[in-house]
Amino acid sequence: MSLLINSVIALAIIGFAGYEIYKSVKRSKGGGCNACDYQCDTKEMLKQHSSKLN
Repeated sequence: MSLLINSVIALAIIGFAGYEIYKSVKRSKGGGCNACDYQCDTKEMLKQHSSKLN
């Protein structure tokens, strides 16, 4: 019984990891990445630096 439970848990973890990899690859082929979903400090600093150069 515990072997069955452990197998189900392992399959769930592997399945979720595979799904996340699939999503990342699909999004990166489209020209985006996971960081494009939110505004972070790095993106703000890059915008400021780019505006100073122009």
